[in-house]
Amino acid sequence: MRDFILSAYRRYLQAIKASYPNILCFADFFSLPEAPESFVIIRHDVDRKPGNALKMARLENEMGIRSTYYFRTKPHVFKSDIIQAIADNGHEIGYHYESLSDAKGDYGRALTDFEANLNQLRKLVPVYTISMHGSPLSPYDNRELWRNPENHAYLIKSLEIYGEVYLDIDYVDIAYITDTGRNWSAGRANRRDTVNTGITPHFQNAQALLDCFNRACYPRVVFQVHPERWTDSGIEYCSQIAKDQIANFVKAIIR
Repeated sequence: MRDFILSAYRRYLQAIKASYPNILCFADFFSLPEAPESFVIIRHDVDRKPGNALKMARLENEMGIRSTYYFRTKPHVFKSDIIQAIADNGHEIGYHYESLSDAKGDYGRALTDFEANLNQLRKLVPVYTISMHGSPLSPYDNRELWRNPENHAYLIKSLEIYGEVYLDIDYVDIAYITDTGRNWSAGRANRRDTVNTGITPHFQNAQALLDCFNRACYPRVVFQVHPERWTDSGIEYCSQIAKDQIANFVKAIIR
């Protein structure tokens, strides 16, 4: 089974829809008084190529699936028409922030930057959840901005954010399945995109992942996908393989 093309993604979605009674977005998850026994949260980090994200959003909408799209506010990603179109397809839009790395560790500047960018995104769509951007080449971990209890309280109460998906969810019994590094092996070629969990999913290939979804081998799942990696264009597909290999090599050196 060829992976990282839209037909493969459709097969994953078909398996998820058939095997799991609850497919949630993060805003729904944070709003529930208690998490269901079985669920999948589909999450997209839109780091680059927002047009790819729109294609995935339309596919999900066609299948009756609602997911969460986290957008950076960099000019090459922050495309208001695409963000609005994804929201119009029924999906949640969240803020994929990188304020601490942008501010080079200056917490005051980072908070100002965060609020300004959040307001910019909220001019287009409601935003209730956030997710840090890993910024693997930076020495700063963006989620550290909220380790300070005072900053975290400001985020939740004053900025009306339901939660930060790395910090405000207990992943102890949630399988965190991510395509970071262009593979399905937890922690491989992955600098910061990790959670504290007792479950470490590892899949040798696409078929193994599909089989897992078909069997609902993990009752609770966060399925994280980066749209830049998923394309039906042969040229773009090959180009992205090269980019991922270079990125993995650089991250391995940094680690």
